[in-house]
Amino acid sequence: MNTKVARHHRRRGRRQRGQEIIEFAFVALLFVPMFLGMFVTGMNLIMSIQANNMVRNLGDMYIHGADFSTYAYRQLAQRMGTGLNLQMPSFSGNVQSNTGSTGNGIIRITEVMYIGKTTDPNCVAAGAGSCTNHDSFVFIQRIVFGNSSLATQYPSSMGDPTGATISAQGSVSNYVTDATAKLPSGGQAAVVALWQTTANGQAPLTDGQVFYAAEGYFQTPSFNLGNSISQGVSVRSFF
Repeated sequence: MNTKVARHHRRRGRRQRGQEIIEFAFVALLFVPMFLGMFVTGMNLIMSIQANNMVRNLGDMYIHGADFSTYAYRQLAQRMGTGLNLQMPSFSGNVQSNTGSTGNGIIRITEVMYIGKTTDPNCVAAGAGSCTNHDSFVFIQRIVFGNSSLATQYPSSMGDPTGATISAQGSVSNYVTDATAKLPSGGQAAVVALWQTTANGQAPLTDGQVFYAAEGYFQTPSFNLGNSISQGVSVRSFF
């Protein structure tokens, strides 16, 4: 190479030194937030899959006789949700609601029945004049365990049997005649739209028929990276 040309290239190289770092910095401004967002979304997807599997399995166990008012079954739920940080205080016997102030999850296990017309068997047995909850969905059983703060922040999509008489096993008393056993208006409307429909050939529930629900919410505080924030995972399964 000509000596004069070589000197020119060396001078040019010295003037451009460090340019690659500046270019990388500009590219990083675009790609680093994107990679962080991909990480948060990916981790949240993994957690969502795990939460969905756990809640669906809890519902399947429930309809086959699992008693989640006992600590043994709640411990099993904890093991099934390893990594979701479901926590609750220990106890003995049966407890309808078992919530504490730690952990990242809340679980609700629910049985709901449809009460038909005043001429249907449930109302006839209670006395038509006393059948307060006719043509409505009512709570038969509700069990709750996990972090109590999440129960307030993320309520059940069906509402709660607030004011109803509930046993240690979670069973609701006088569900035909006690107005507080009836799903609240928002939950009632949501369940009616889901179950009392003829869409796609579906047959509406009739008097005395029940469905079961398992609901779970899990917050994901460890996945908060600047503006890439995962709010948590909410899942439910109906049976």
